[in-house]
Amino acid sequence: MQVQPMTREQFWRFADEAKEATEILAAQRMAILRKLPIEALRQVCIQYRFFTIDYIGDLALLVARLPFGGLRSLLGQILAEELGEGDPEKAHPTVYDRFLATIGVTDEALQSPLPANEHILKSLTRDMSRNPIAYGVGLRGMGGECLCQTYLSVMFEHMRENPYFVANADHIDWEFWTIHTGEEDIVHGELTRRAIDDYLRDDPSVLPELAKGYERSITAWNLFWENIFDACVPQLEAAS
Repeated sequence: MQVQPMTREQFWRFADEAKEATEILAAQRMAILRKLPIEALRQVCIQYRFFTIDYIGDLALLVARLPFGGLRSLLGQILAEELGEGDPEKAHPTVYDRFLATIGVTDEALQSPLPANEHILKSLTRDMSRNPIAYGVGLRGMGGECLCQTYLSVMFEHMRENPYFVANADHIDWEFWTIHTGEEDIVHGELTRRAIDDYLRDDPSVLPELAKGYERSITAWNLFWENIFDACVPQLEAAS
């Protein structure tokens, strides 16, 4: 997908269309979570944790590079929340690992990410450093807060219908999902969009780089999940 030169209004139409396409693709991919054996579902969930971890570092880099203003303050607030606002036990990767533990994932099973996804995550960090800051706003500002919430909401919707999750619902730590699929994260997405729109209004010249960064985020995010499903779902499902 190649982003063509566009106005601010055209960019937001492009962003809305991209979000709708992401919702459709996520629904198609995530539907299988309803019937996956728990061993396969654990592997899918384990692989997602590495995105959560890397996102925090990239968001910190983005905040450090942004000029003072509304967008920097908002993303700084989101970064603080991701890190637990001073309490490491409330940091979102730690909260996610508690969820994993309650679905039977051991510490020993928290292996490295898939090599293909490790490459994606490292390349996102590299691109954050090597490109103009507006590119990073599209890549991790919009990509992290707008696309991620869309995918996670669909993932949660299907995953909680899995027989294992239904049978063990009272024993699963749902805190991560309450944070990332509830009203708070929806508000984050809306606030991020508003702050980025103000950023574009203040300096329309940043739009081409921001659009390129967002397009890169869409491509990387979809490939990240494609790799997870290709690696974790077929072989484990076939073995069940």
